[in-house]
Amino acid sequence: MAKVVKIFTTIRNNWKKSAFAAVAFSYGVSYSNEKYEINQMMRKYCQEAVSYGDVGEPVTAKQKTVLVILNPVADKKSAVDSFEKYCAPILHLAGIAIEIIKTDSEGHARRYIEELESLPDSILVAGGDGTVSETITGLLRRPYLENCPIGVLPVGRTNSLAMHLYDFNKSSNLKEVEGMANASISIVRGKTEPKDVMKIEVLQAEGDTDASNVKPVYAIDSLHWGAYRDIWTRRDKYWYLGSLRDYATFLFNAFDNGAQWKCKAKLVLSPPCSGCKNCFVKHEERVVESNRRWWSRFIPKISFSSNRQVAGPDYSKITNENCKTSHEIDVEPSELLLTTNVNRLPDEMPKMSLKIGKYEESSIDFVKNSWSRLGINDFECKNEDIRSVEIVPEVVSTEEKEIFFSIDNESYEVKPVRITVIPRAIQMYTL
Repeated sequence: MAKVVKIFTTIRNNWKKSAFAAVAFSYGVSYSNEKYEINQMMRKYCQEAVSYGDVGEPVTAKQKTVLVILNPVADKKSAVDSFEKYCAPILHLAGIAIEIIKTDSEGHARRYIEELESLPDSILVAGGDGTVSETITGLLRRPYLENCPIGVLPVGRTNSLAMHLYDFNKSSNLKEVEGMANASISIVRGKTEPKDVMKIEVLQAEGDTDASNVKPVYAIDSLHWGAYRDIWTRRDKYWYLGSLRDYATFLFNAFDNGAQWKCKAKLVLSPPCSGCKNCFVKHEERVVESNRRWWSRFIPKISFSSNRQVAGPDYSKITNENCKTSHEIDVEPSELLLTTNVNRLPDEMPKMSLKIGKYEESSIDFVKNSWSRLGINDFECKNEDIRSVEIVPEVVSTEEKEIFFSIDNESYEVKPVRITVIPRAIQMYTL
């Protein structure tokens, strides 16, 4: 009993050291437990990958080529470490041979994919939403329709697409690693689904010859414009506030005139359409060119693409007068958000959702509304389901004052644009 009393007396007389030791011990136990759970989880995914890797292949079988587009500066330069720890082992154990291309500048992924002489069997994007958007843009700018499924390895800072595909979130290290492992194992399993994308084209004004030379940008998730987006991009400045960072960002910037408080524009909206001769776009497929004998000209050429469209409706014979209609509205909200339906079911109509927020007259109300939507990302708005929209802003980005759209969480200068949903444009790996 005397020893117990002596221990408690020592703790009381050195309470500061004792408190510090208790906190350090508690953190150590929590950290060790999390590491153990991560290792056990990775072991399970690796065992599944080995079961695929052990399957024999014929000697004459062609080895599949997989290209990894890795952004080394993503997520504060931790993307390479995350990829090597939690993604690469699963791919290697499954017997997948990968070639890694590390991007070194903005637009590198887009240019590389667009200029490839021939595509690999699949492309894996190890990065954030920006790298994914660049890769998709490069793929869809190619002159021919070619089958090349895309996988997303969410090792970037923003991973909105991965949240839809793999239920990815960063609420804890365990959840983050689980999301990366899910993304990797989905590629091993090989299940793909077609996904819609947004085609974003700059509208050419009268006398403007530069816009005609601008190639379209493709996005798979969203286009965001307004004060909420502008202020949200400044959140990294308040990293030292920890969990209060998001709240402080809106509180400290709500009175700043630098944000786009009024998104005044003319919108031209077209209604959704399931497919008709007005909106259906037939992609040109690449064909095999080989040395063939004279009589082979009477035999149809074989398509090089393994993603040829299966027999379906002949849209050239389908008429939908409603598809040609459009209506104009003038808006001046503080926020405008355009999103695709990433997880659209096959029997659902392809469309985009346009959310037009209200004009925030009071900075205090803006702070309250912004705080209430943290973690939910929903706001009071008017909602329109559309096939396409033309956005003609009253004020565009200039050298004197730059204003930006956020397209898949990447900044683009505000210009008059036409945005159209392209149904089933790409194949993506899913769970």
